[in-house]
Amino acid sequence: MPAFPATECADCGELYGFPVVACRACGSESFEAHDVDGSGTVYARTTIRVPGADHQGQEPFEVCVVDLAADIRITARILDNPGLSPGDSVQFVEARDGVFFFEAA
Repeated sequence: MPAFPATECADCGELYGFPVVACRACGSESFEAHDVDGSGTVYARTTIRVPGADHQGQEPFEVCVVDLAADIRITARILDNPGLSPGDSVQFVEARDGVFFFEAA
């Protein structure tokens, strides 16, 4: 099971699932890579039928908000399972071109 590539504040340990410039907890600008458990739960999901220019030709595709076990909330794409609903378990698969991909657990 792949770990999720989080970012950790080097001063206070606050975790993020996306690039940050300053820590919202302590204001630090120092961060380190910190892999966390890639399991999570779907918080919300939707189907993208009219994507932006970067994703033309990939539609339709599923996008969800995932709450990771490490208390990080991120936006991600779902692979091969448009039937996932809020509360369903998912697992991190990979990060590709700045997009996180999950699948049903």
